[in-house]
Amino acid sequence: MTRRLFAATLVLGSLSLAPHAWGQASTPAQSGVAPMPMKPPVPASKSLTVTFEGHTTVFTVAELMKMKQVTLKVKNEHRGGIEESYTGPLLSDVLASSGLTASRETQPLILHSSIIATGTDHYFVLYSAAEVEPMFSTGQVIVAIMKGDSLPDTEGGTIQLVNTVDARPARWLHGLANINVMSLSPTK
Repeated sequence: MTRRLFAATLVLGSLSLAPHAWGQASTPAQSGVAPMPMKPPVPASKSLTVTFEGHTTVFTVAELMKMKQVTLKVKNEHRGGIEESYTGPLLSDVLASSGLTASRETQPLILHSSIIATGTDHYFVLYSAAEVEPMFSTGQVIVAIMKGDSLPDTEGGTIQLVNTVDARPARWLHGLANINVMSLSPTK
């Protein structure tokens, strides 16, 4: 027991003494932000593949840029709560271009479908289709291709998923590569 406690103290002590190992240039007291581990860069996504009802649609960055653009101003808790702006088409518009259009007839399908979004680093997040559809939600989810005035945003893997739905950016996705819409509805 004493050996384990000593080893844990040694490991934790060395981590707190080496902020550079966590990607921090300064201590939390100097920056006012708690240290966060730095992840390696996400591989760039060159296109977005959407699968819905057995059909696959591939969107290039250029095609996403031609769609109606929405700019979101959001606080990024991963960067100390600073406000950032992201621009891109609504995810609902991308899904509509892939065949999932919102209407009175498709309402049951939307209410009973889930969205699995996967990045180039294999990180994935889940959304309800109703969460991303303006017909049902006041929040916005975009397929971001710009950050600030930068086009495209290569820092986050070129194509990203950003939302105003969540209090924290845990379901933001860098390097967005695939979206799979899965229906649990017996009706269509």
